[in-house]
Amino acid sequence: MREIMEASVVIILKRCESIPTAENYIGVDKGALTLARSGKRMLLAIGDFDSVEESDLSCIKEYSDAFIQLNTIKDDTDGEAAVMYAIGKGYQKIHLYGGLGGRVDHAMINLRLVSRFPETVYLHDENNYIYSLSEGIHSIEKYDYTYISFFTEDESIITLEGLKYPLSNQKLTNKDTYTTSNEILAEKGIVTVHAGKVTVIQSKDA
Repeated sequence: MREIMEASVVIILKRCESIPTAENYIGVDKGALTLARSGKRMLLAIGDFDSVEESDLSCIKEYSDAFIQLNTIKDDTDGEAAVMYAIGKGYQKIHLYGGLGGRVDHAMINLRLVSRFPETVYLHDENNYIYSLSEGIHSIEKYDYTYISFFTEDESIITLEGLKYPLSNQKLTNKDTYTTSNEILAEKGIVTVHAGKVTVIQSKDA
């Protein structure tokens, strides 16, 4: 597991099973309880807390510098509220853990946050590392992932170098599916986004 650097913030969501090493944490709903029970101090605990017992709130508050209880009737998910809080505080790297594998609608929101905030919001679980890239040349480390896939919500133009299936100035649309299950050949690959933005999924089998 990659160590998260001090300048970033880690948001722990409900389904997080393994807390990464980090300097700054935000706990979301039951994720805040996970942090508190692990003795991790939080910048913020936020959520409607409908997935924790009332008796657990005192424990959460004890380990959080700030506590925000949201109304259960709202337009944003608890996770989205946490991301917007972190962006408002000026964090440039926001890492979400525990945002996949449960409710599909919440997973879709988290994926859209990744696409909405390229090179800012990163989504992690045991087998996937998901982020978006804006225009520019990007060096991508392989880490311990086997596969790398590319998607776009609109249209983009990309070049892939150092990958098993290279591309050159290829137009990619939201209907394309052929950019799945590529592989970085060495330790790093180069992804150039000439136009638009792309969502990258680095993954491995369970």
